[in-house]
Amino acid sequence: MQKKWLLSLVLVLTLSILAACGSGSSAGGDGGEEVTWKLNHIRPADTRTDKSANEFVTNVLDETEGRVNIEIYDNSQLGDYQLVQESVSTGEIEMQLATLGTNVDPSLQVAIAPYLVTNWEEAKQLYNSEDGMLNNYLSEQLEKQNIKLLAVYPQYFGSVFLAKEALDPKNPNVSKDMKIRVPAMKSFEEFGKGIGFVVTPLPASEMFTSLQTGVVDGVLGGGTELYYNQLSELGEYILPINTHFEAHYLTVNKDKFESLNGEDQEAILNVAKEFETAAFAQAEEEQNKYNELIEEEGVEVIELTDEEVKVFADKVRKDVWPIIESEYGEIFDDVKKELGI
Repeated sequence: MQKKWLLSLVLVLTLSILAACGSGSSAGGDGGEEVTWKLNHIRPADTRTDKSANEFVTNVLDETEGRVNIEIYDNSQLGDYQLVQESVSTGEIEMQLATLGTNVDPSLQVAIAPYLVTNWEEAKQLYNSEDGMLNNYLSEQLEKQNIKLLAVYPQYFGSVFLAKEALDPKNPNVSKDMKIRVPAMKSFEEFGKGIGFVVTPLPASEMFTSLQTGVVDGVLGGGTELYYNQLSELGEYILPINTHFEAHYLTVNKDKFESLNGEDQEAILNVAKEFETAAFAQAEEEQNKYNELIEEEGVEVIELTDEEVKVFADKVRKDVWPIIESEYGEIFDDVKKELGI
């Protein structure tokens, strides 16, 4: 009798253990085990990007009731964003908030093509995660790398930084008789030439020295925030002609995301949507803030109306786009149709 009782007890305990193991087998599932992910971003601690990332992480933890914990690594602690994107693809690192890496898919460079959009409202329409035509394309291409695009995080519209006064700076049809640094990309080289400058392709790491030594008279390819933080002591003017739309992208390994239960996936998507909506408002305010800050450093911001910016955009779309559109493939034709061009 005692043996039968012991056998029954062992059987009950065994079944209980198996049931417990089965209930926790799905990471992030209903009542399942918690997951901890790594998120790399490329801005220093306490910047707007870092604060937004921390708020995103806090909201995800709250909305998933503690099941999805995300650890932030700021200022590219996990490595160069191109390499980290490859690690997100394999799942070695789960998430990143950064510029899109284009080593695997060069067509992603279309995101920073000159004058796809000229103002914040146009940017929201083309890049938003809900129905933005360009965002849909980026999402589809990233999925081929096993990466899910959660949200776009706008940074700024590009401007031109000048160390001396340009000839008729608001007129893109006049030669400026100035040499400016541009990124080593055909799109920016042709863009700089198309609006009247002599261009010198240089990496970002050489901007300060080339300006300081007079190798170039200005810089194209960044925004006023960058110029304020790195170059303001060397400049005289900012030409805010909205050269291109610069954004970072919040991405996650697709397999890791889909391993979560539906409730947690939906929670993360909702938090990401709020993250993106807030970022658009913040970015516009931030751009205005840096225009004011750089003026306090003695750099004049040359004010342009929307119509004056449009003159630059029209010229670039007419003269430069035909030269560079082959860099992006068929997507550029789709973008032109979307824009009615």
